[in-house]
Amino acid sequence: MKCWKCGNETVPGARFCNVCGADLSQAPQGQPGAPTPPPPPPPPPQQDPWNTSPSGNEMVLKVFAAVCAVLYGVSAIRYVFNVLGGVLNLLRFHFGILSPVYLVLNGLTAALCVWMAIVSIMFVMRRTPQNTDGLLLLLAGGGVGLVAVRLCSTLLTALFNSYSFPNAALSSLFLWILGAAAAVAGMYAILRFLLGENPLVGKDKDVLAQEVRDTINNLTQTANEAAQGAKANWDAQQQAKQEQQAQWAQQSAQYQATPGQPVPPPMGYAPYRLKADRSLVAYILLNFITCGIYGWYFLYALARDVNAVCAGDGKTTPGLAKFILLSFITCGIYSFFWYYSLGNRLAANAPRYGLNFQENGTTVLLWLVLGSMLCGIGPFIAMHIIIKNSNDLCGAYNYQHGI
Repeated sequence: MKCWKCGNETVPGARFCNVCGADLSQAPQGQPGAPTPPPPPPPPPQQDPWNTSPSGNEMVLKVFAAVCAVLYGVSAIRYVFNVLGGVLNLLRFHFGILSPVYLVLNGLTAALCVWMAIVSIMFVMRRTPQNTDGLLLLLAGGGVGLVAVRLCSTLLTALFNSYSFPNAALSSLFLWILGAAAAVAGMYAILRFLLGENPLVGKDKDVLAQEVRDTINNLTQTANEAAQGAKANWDAQQQAKQEQQAQWAQQSAQYQATPGQPVPPPMGYAPYRLKADRSLVAYILLNFITCGIYGWYFLYALARDVNAVCAGDGKTTPGLAKFILLSFITCGIYSFFWYYSLGNRLAANAPRYGLNFQENGTTVLLWLVLGSMLCGIGPFIAMHIIIKNSNDLCGAYNYQHGI
């Protein structure tokens, strides 16, 4: 090692130069003998804003937000059915003067409950330090809107229906206020005392307004991404269905060369064993026990199995959601068309499985309409025809597929 001052060689390990006596530890940076500076500290690790492995306190927030989302989601479904019932009463001209107003208030309640559920889900899945204040303000805004709407409903009931204004109305309003306050205060308390954050502290209204706008944009972007993902899945399913239909059409053309040979159904539509033992007695009993709920499931499962059995014929039996919606809009007329089309479809596809049904959609429709005059037994006979023919087709489908 050389001395930084005189340039002469020094004794290894010596502190002072043996020629000029310079202090070797005081060498300027960059000069020979200067001490090596310590390396800079490593940069802090980057935290993933979408961390899926939260800490214990973060998990408390996510669980609380999930509970809020479920409760408000259930409330939204409840008020959606209230709105549907109000629309049906309007169509039947069974309504009072304030019925349209209550209908609007119930619709606003359902929309705000959906809003509260969505914001709560964002707390579970998309919360970051940057959008926490925006989410909290959006949740508070939804809670204030809910309380205002339910307060208007309660005041209308008290002013115009005072003779039927029970304590239950005030209790309901109190529960809405308590629920909104618990949701917002619970979120704030967890953020403040468990996670050690300071939401809404040190920010003026302009900054908070910008954060709310950014959060809404984030919500919109998330919704668009979800819609695009759903569309991509739908396109993939439709493409797979078209390929399966093309394969079945090719097989059908081959089998048509042999007269009397039934055309096999396309593969891949129902990897499970279709139900071929449906019973009218079980349908009536279970429908009675469940207060009509089993009837909705029965229609859902029946449409699903019929679409599997009759796949490739160019038709589709609508599912439960479309059945309920269109029946509601048409005051029940669509339900007759649905059963009529189903009866025709079962009869038309019977030859594919070597079967032949004497009953078709016209038979089912006549029993539904005219048979109802025979002490009300006509609809049960129509349902018996649907169950019998679908059982036969499902059984043949299971046999040809070896399931």
